[in-house]
Amino acid sequence: MKHMNQEDETICKIRDIRNLPDPILKPSPYLRTKYVDEFGSKLPVRIRDYQARGIMNLLQVQDMILGDDTGLGKTLQVLSAIGYIWMKEPEYVPIVITKKSSLYQWQAEAERFMKGMEVITIDDGPFERNAVYEDFFLNHDPDKKKILIMTYEVMWKDMEESVVRDRTKPTDEKKKIELNKIRKILKSTRLIAKNAKTRFEEKKPIFKEYFDGRDYSIHAYIQDRLKPPEDGVAASEPSIWSNEDERMLSNIISLRDEVRSSKVLIEDLKDKVTPPKLIPGLFSYVKEMLSLNDNTKIFLIMDEVHYLKNHKGKMHESASRLASVSARKVGMTATPVKNRLMEFFSLFKIIQPSLFPKITYFQHSYCITKLQPIGGGRKIPIVVGHSKNQLKRFVEIIEPFYLSRRKHEVAEELPELITRELVCTLSNEQDDIYEMSELEALAADDDPDSNRSEILKAMTRIQQACDAPQLVLDEDGNKYQGVSSKMNILLEILQENTGTKTIIFSRFEKMISLIQNSLLDVGIKHVRITGKENKAKDREKSKIAFQDIESGINVILITTAGSESINLHAAEHLIFIDNPWSWGDYVQLIGRPIRIGNKHAAVLVTHLMARRQSGEKTIDDHVVKILRSKKSLADTVAGVSLKDGLKFTTSDMATHLIQELRQGKESSSDKLIKPRIRNQKQTVIKNIPSVKVTNIDLSDI
Repeated sequence: MKHMNQEDETICKIRDIRNLPDPILKPSPYLRTKYVDEFGSKLPVRIRDYQARGIMNLLQVQDMILGDDTGLGKTLQVLSAIGYIWMKEPEYVPIVITKKSSLYQWQAEAERFMKGMEVITIDDGPFERNAVYEDFFLNHDPDKKKILIMTYEVMWKDMEESVVRDRTKPTDEKKKIELNKIRKILKSTRLIAKNAKTRFEEKKPIFKEYFDGRDYSIHAYIQDRLKPPEDGVAASEPSIWSNEDERMLSNIISLRDEVRSSKVLIEDLKDKVTPPKLIPGLFSYVKEMLSLNDNTKIFLIMDEVHYLKNHKGKMHESASRLASVSARKVGMTATPVKNRLMEFFSLFKIIQPSLFPKITYFQHSYCITKLQPIGGGRKIPIVVGHSKNQLKRFVEIIEPFYLSRRKHEVAEELPELITRELVCTLSNEQDDIYEMSELEALAADDDPDSNRSEILKAMTRIQQACDAPQLVLDEDGNKYQGVSSKMNILLEILQENTGTKTIIFSRFEKMISLIQNSLLDVGIKHVRITGKENKAKDREKSKIAFQDIESGINVILITTAGSESINLHAAEHLIFIDNPWSWGDYVQLIGRPIRIGNKHAAVLVTHLMARRQSGEKTIDDHVVKILRSKKSLADTVAGVSLKDGLKFTTSDMATHLIQELRQGKESSSDKLIKPRIRNQKQTVIKNIPSVKVTNIDLSDI
């Protein structure tokens, strides 16, 4: 029998863990046995079989991506793994990086499921964050278990040293009194500056009107006089310069100088109230902690790691630096690839850099490329697809470093997913706007001088016309007016099901605002999470209000900004006003209600599908058709987790949609005159696991 090398033994060991029939974990001193859910019920903390296998993978594999489907409890698996790691290697310091929308969700889940440790959440100004870093890293005590949680934006901003305002409160009474005096002066100076600026702005048009059309020598003289004295410009007064001219110019210069001097004084006073302070960067704090504590190690957890898909971005660079000093790294995402297989290269460049050393190697080994001219006689390779053999090799090489399970294959207690399509016949106004926008899109595609962005804009207008006329602007920049058939059907659904917890999605924040206004008109309580709600605390407050069964708030409005990292398992109904242009974004949205903890027997997903008055299908049908056609390629690599995106970009969507529109114009066989509802059950998709290695002895766990 051929002797297996160490690498083969490791892979076999990982496969054995994944296939354990009845995995049982011993109790952890850091994991609670009971917790209180959103409904106030005290329930046992249950580690399901597939979660136990995931935890054991995390213990064995130092650097990996946990790619379980949405709703399968990736957070609980990672938190449990932290506890078991502390049992064997107490020197580890976990740092969690997540998206803004899930910052406080991480804090809540850590406090709900774990004990014997402290959760430190970073969500304040730069000075306050620095104080937390100082205490966390420089006063590190290995005997006190702590988890640090922050957003990707904060990690990036704080990575390097910076200057902040020192807001340390004085303890000496004399200094307090002196500081209060300066604050009063600062307040009055700001008022003076505001009044001076107002007077200056009022005089500027008068000054301009007075000197417009005057002789060139006058204008040249004014320009010289307006220059700062330190420039040393000797202005020569024109012979035609009058006393009134001098009065006008002197007045505007005086007002300008008053505004400038007040700004300088304000900055000087601010420096006295909150003096500038140079602070170290996050990376320096981490390295200092590691140098002061020989055995200390970093366990870096990157939630929604697909956020780092751009390997050339500043966020990716910052995460890579932090990962370079981390002994353990795990990326968490149900959707590691949103648009292209190349995004896997970006993720593994952080998680396991040696796996795909160079981008050229990755493209050559796993992608079909072609050379595209970029001007100046130069060409660059671009990815146009992937062969079956390439995908097969790719799946094989990532297997030890990537674990992904489909929810309906491992969690039988999840609610059944039922989807339906409600046809919404466009109103007269919508139909006219749709026809005009469709012709513009086809004309732009026929024009050899047009670019993809122009076509995308036209496609967006087509989608907006399907949603509501008010989303589209006319040639004068004014909103079209008229009836939205989708809005009417939406309100009818909500008014007939007032007690049903419902998620409403649209790609467009403006559509969400229109829906919000309509809900206010009919008295339906609601909350919203879009890109405009950018404070983590506000998003968490909205989520909690929706999740609370006694809040009276049964509707939550979300855009793509609310489609990731938010647990909305109180929901029983999800309504798509329009569809995302990525299979993966669709998967993320479906994952908001279909989660462990949802107590409903089924979740209904409703797609509002616009239809032309002639019965012709619209962009809604075309988008759904394209998304479903992309799913099979995703299944080849990692099931639904790949968000269908192996060769699916926004530009690709435009190309496919143009093709669908042309086919629709050429054929009327697909037309439907009578609205109908179609029901279907979710298709179960095969999924391919994958992971990576460290060798903790599992015998005690």
